[in-house]
Amino acid sequence: MPAYFGLDIGSTSIKLIHTDGDRVKFLGLGQNQFGKDISAMTNSEKIALTDSLRVLIKESGLKTNKVVTSVPESAVFSRVLKFPIMSSPELATAIKWELDQSVPFPPSEAETSWVVLQKPDKYDSEAKILVYVVAVPSRISETYIQMMELVGLDAVRVENEIPALSRVFASNLSDSSPAIITDWGASGTNLVISGKTKLFGNFYVPVGGSAMTKMIAEAFGLPLDQAESYKRSYGFAKDQLDGKMFTILKPVVDNVIGEIRKLMISFKDDHTGSAVEKFILTGGGSYLLGLIPYLSESLNLEVVMGDSFSGLEVDTKYKNLGPVFAVAKGLAI
Repeated sequence: MPAYFGLDIGSTSIKLIHTDGDRVKFLGLGQNQFGKDISAMTNSEKIALTDSLRVLIKESGLKTNKVVTSVPESAVFSRVLKFPIMSSPELATAIKWELDQSVPFPPSEAETSWVVLQKPDKYDSEAKILVYVVAVPSRISETYIQMMELVGLDAVRVENEIPALSRVFASNLSDSSPAIITDWGASGTNLVISGKTKLFGNFYVPVGGSAMTKMIAEAFGLPLDQAESYKRSYGFAKDQLDGKMFTILKPVVDNVIGEIRKLMISFKDDHTGSAVEKFILTGGGSYLLGLIPYLSESLNLEVVMGDSFSGLEVDTKYKNLGPVFAVAKGLAI
């Protein structure tokens, strides 16, 4: 059994999971009562959230204080970059230069890490080195570490969400025919093309379930809680409410589909002979009625629900929540 558990603090919910072989031993699902990421919270809100975390941890029955947690993609720079073939020292210099040009916050105030994903064995003027690079503002990573300490947790690792999403579905993927994983969350949507051992590309779309709820509220003149209820009941199906919900939400869904297409085209250009053959939809937004058939039709791909509990023994009351725990499960393993 891992000595640590996975903790995913989203903008609307908190998920924690501790696995033991093929069994989910401890599980917790709570609410982020402030509806925003930690980095956007006031000090008083952070303190209140730590109280919620303590309660959730106690209720889950966890026996370890060692945790792997994540920083949301909205707060980091996370990208697969391409470089000509060069030596390791030259590559380090090239990455630093690229970060200086691309990162939307001062690189001098950020923590960076990178890993080579693909390096050709022989020199070829057309060949490229693929590198996955992550940069996070130091103040944000420090905030997460401090919050873990306030709760009495020992942070073994803090990482962004993309590696966790790649990890959780890896056993069912292939490097020669990877899948595009779409984690449809409340505040944003993570897109990643991933194989069994390789990450090929990723992108963050800053729209998700909360934006949909607000659009429904404005269109029907409803309070947000009732608009959320509408979204869950009628979803994105063309045959619901005379197609009104479909019309309202279509611009958001099409926006995400547009970014998915761009990512797939980029992959095809860089990996001739390979193709994305599967679409894995996960996150809270994956339950939206009518979304899966629309995605399948629009992208001409098989779309499956990304169940992070697949192959695991889990309490019956949580059985259908596998898509919600995708990031947390990826952190836990």
